[in-house]
Amino acid sequence: MRRQVSSGWVACALRWVRGSSEMQSVSHKTIACMSTCAADSAKLKGSDAKHNTSDLREVRFRQIFQELARGISWQEDLMVSQEDLKVGLERAMPDCSVSIEQVEHMMRIADLDNSGQVDYAEFRVLFEGFDEEEMSLRTFAEFWLQNSDTIRVPELIFQSAWQRLCSRAGGEEHVRLPAEIMFLGGAPGAGKGTMTPYIMYERGLTAEVIVMSNLLTSPAAKKIIDDGGLVSDMEVFGMLLDELASPAQLLGALVDGFPRTVTQVQLLKMLDAKMRSLNRNWDGTDLGLSFPKPRFRMCILYVDEKLSVERQLWRGRQAVEHNKKARETGEGELVEVRETDLSVKAARNRYRLFAESTMAANEALNETFPFNMINAAGTVQEVRQVVMLELSYQSSLELQEETYNAIKVIPPAAELAKRARQRLVERLDSYQKEQRPSR
Repeated sequence: MRRQVSSGWVACALRWVRGSSEMQSVSHKTIACMSTCAADSAKLKGSDAKHNTSDLREVRFRQIFQELARGISWQEDLMVSQEDLKVGLERAMPDCSVSIEQVEHMMRIADLDNSGQVDYAEFRVLFEGFDEEEMSLRTFAEFWLQNSDTIRVPELIFQSAWQRLCSRAGGEEHVRLPAEIMFLGGAPGAGKGTMTPYIMYERGLTAEVIVMSNLLTSPAAKKIIDDGGLVSDMEVFGMLLDELASPAQLLGALVDGFPRTVTQVQLLKMLDAKMRSLNRNWDGTDLGLSFPKPRFRMCILYVDEKLSVERQLWRGRQAVEHNKKARETGEGELVEVRETDLSVKAARNRYRLFAESTMAANEALNETFPFNMINAAGTVQEVRQVVMLELSYQSSLELQEETYNAIKVIPPAAELAKRARQRLVERLDSYQKEQRPSR
């Protein structure tokens, strides 16, 4: 008897086919077969047994896990094996070959205790953050796939992340994102942490900095990092959208560590285009002010390789000395000592990684957004002055076009101040003459 194929797995499989470099060539017969499976599963939708329990969330978790584990009935010891996962995808794509490497990578993410199988507790940990409305085999499978880094098409990543954001907000009309977003990057040792308060002051930003490296705390993300891998662009971008949509960031956000890849650069352009589209669509309505024109700005602090290595090693020596003193005296807290701050080779490699990946990716935005490359080789005071000059208010970039056209005839404040004293003297003298009492 043929096993029923979930529409979630079909959609998930189709995304895998589109995004995986190992499946770039897919026959029309395969797509047709997958479409047939999707149609069949759509007819069968709603035939699942109904559970008489008030805990709908628990019911949905068990239903989905049971389907993954190919269990006929619920049992506490049900497990999802590597073979279960492979068979599920192959049944959804009968004419395609799913590589064992792909399945193994997915299992490494899910198998938190390295037992070789995924039990119900691990399944719950991975997906605990999902809302009841989002809980389906499709959303779970998409989350699993996004962390296997098989989805590399920016359009698919953006569409999936945006739809999830809209779902959480209760619809696209309820999504609220900050108009001004500053994206901060910097070479190792450029003093990014030192300059961040000055950058925020100059731009009037008060919300907590969104540090991308601090967001990678999910079990799946930790698993990837511990295995020496890079967290997928899908998960990174999804986390960024979630943070930007926080009410605390609504008046303006500073993002540290994004974008770092070419794909992330493309995603940023798509976010800008989406926000501009929303601004146009809602203009003139009651919600017009909720969808302002986006103002994205790039700021890169730059130093050359020699100075970068010197500063990294100096920072390492300072941290080691501080921790030694703290242990001896019992006063003060221990600080992090980065491995790259203790080795010339490691510090040099870290700089070259920045120059060849992050820097190259960000330079692609030079013609799209205001882009400030700040020389951070000077003293703190010198660099601060450059930051204040480079990031000063620019009305032509930040105001709506209609607003700017209406006020551009007004002289800038700096121009008004040039002869302010002379004009004040002239006005006082004129007033004195006009009010002089007659004799």
